[in-house]
Amino acid sequence: MSDITRLYPQLYALSERLLAAGQLAETDLDRAIDCLDHPELRSVACIGIPSRFNLWETPAFSNVSYARHLQIIEYLSRADASAMMLLPGASLSTRAILTLGNEQQQARFFACFEERPTWTFFAVTEPDVGSDAGAITSELTHGEHGWRLNGTKTLIGGAMQASAGLVFARYRHSQRLVMVFPDQTRPTLLRESLGTVGLAGAGLTRLVFKDHCVEKEDILGHERRELLQGLNALSLVFERHRPMVAAMALGTTFGLLTALDVRPLPNAARRWVARQWRKYHAVYRQMLTVAEGYSNGQHQHALTSQLKRNATRLVEDTACHLPHWLNSNDWLQDRLLRKRYRDSFAFEYMEGTSNVHLLNSFRPPVSQRVSP
Repeated sequence: MSDITRLYPQLYALSERLLAAGQLAETDLDRAIDCLDHPELRSVACIGIPSRFNLWETPAFSNVSYARHLQIIEYLSRADASAMMLLPGASLSTRAILTLGNEQQQARFFACFEERPTWTFFAVTEPDVGSDAGAITSELTHGEHGWRLNGTKTLIGGAMQASAGLVFARYRHSQRLVMVFPDQTRPTLLRESLGTVGLAGAGLTRLVFKDHCVEKEDILGHERRELLQGLNALSLVFERHRPMVAAMALGTTFGLLTALDVRPLPNAARRWVARQWRKYHAVYRQMLTVAEGYSNGQHQHALTSQLKRNATRLVEDTACHLPHWLNSNDWLQDRLLRKRYRDSFAFEYMEGTSNVHLLNSFRPPVSQRVSP
């Protein structure tokens, strides 16, 4: 397993900034965001945004392969995955825009990055149906007053500070992705911050749309066939994002196991930690295998579901055992360890639940190929 810092030695210093931001994020969000105001952190956050729209790209983090990107995310998450989620920049919506948006729509969406890196969001999950995109009730309608969007979305990451986002909505008997540009002065879009115990940097939000005006040109792929516009496209977007969630969970696992390595433990605990390290390395190799598959243009629904489930399950299992091996002083004296412990159980907020991924993990592979 290669050491990503040999290629990117600046990751050491960036980790320190993330640590500082993560400590502040739960109590002082503005100061936490200030800690992230660094050119190379901005560049890392904007990996995946095409160079023609990415004014924050630096030579070190330009043309980063998907595998390298996952390794960077995993390494920085060893310091603080929550702070990684707090970074402005690319999100699920970036992949969707590049997959379904025309050149004009892409330029309009990424225009918010012209002055500074900003937050974007991807809104699918709803209060009563979760992330089951086929059961959503948010609706796009067209009438004499034009296009309108109504509905409620919940557990949407990064939406409180976002300048642009995508909303998945029902339109007649199909689904549509709609570009939305939040404006605090418009009462048709309400944003409410949702408190969480872990991963505060995710910025989970509830969005309520009440006759929200939508321009026709802000509807992605409006003239395309339903299948390409709806669930199939959404599946491709999630498939590319799930390994990134897995990378953050793996980085958090690394942090927990490293904390155990430096403490006196009984022999049984030492053997258990050694087994967890072997599992960590196995899932890390699985992550790189998935990345290689993308580079070869393969669909990997089953493998990506397995990877995300394995990584999130590993970090939760590791965290669950910490109280059995550590004494009370470890908890009282190590605030960062307690924070990592809380973060370990919050990765399931990130686009889907274990049950969804368990079902998808047994889907047979498909032969179609997509461009990397």
